[in-house]
Amino acid sequence: MLRFIKIVYPLVIIGILVGFLLSFTYQSLEKRLLESAKNEEILALKKVFPEAKNFDTKEIEGQEYFVAIDENKKELAHIFKTANSGYGGPVVSLVAITNGFVANIVIVSATKETPGLGTKVNDKKWLSQFIGKKFDEIPVEKVDFKTKGIDAVSGATFSSIAVSKNIRDAFIIYKKLGYIVDETIIDSKSHATDK
Repeated sequence: MLRFIKIVYPLVIIGILVGFLLSFTYQSLEKRLLESAKNEEILALKKVFPEAKNFDTKEIEGQEYFVAIDENKKELAHIFKTANSGYGGPVVSLVAITNGFVANIVIVSATKETPGLGTKVNDKKWLSQFIGKKFDEIPVEKVDFKTKGIDAVSGATFSSIAVSKNIRDAFIIYKKLGYIVDETIIDSKSHATDK
């Protein structure tokens, strides 16, 4: 028994010391990590709406969103961070909406998507086909891409659907802010129902 204690005691002490060191390291780096995350967010917002001078952070029903503002304090766009599951994991987007139309979209993260296929949702040319579209012009399912005149990424249907759902989710939040989206009543479960 004494031999067992001699073996276990140092391991327990080492475990406690390592725990304290990890805690101290995290606490000392936490502020820098938060600043870094905030800086990355600002860079992403500037990518989605470069004309903006500033971005106000707001919230509705627990959902954070951003308002792009010019130098005269005029609202230029509402920007929503949305995420839906692609093939390999979440596809996170920043969607800018102005006057009921998609103004721009930037993919923030699609790192778990299949390299060479699902990651093609980052392509600016592919994303540009959503710009200027209203809620009812955004596909919901695979068959909708063809009928709505939008090309899905070949071989990356799940990733393409995730991006279109991100845009539709952004419109749902936009509607909650009191803006008129189109002649479709938005339903958060089915994404849309007819009037």
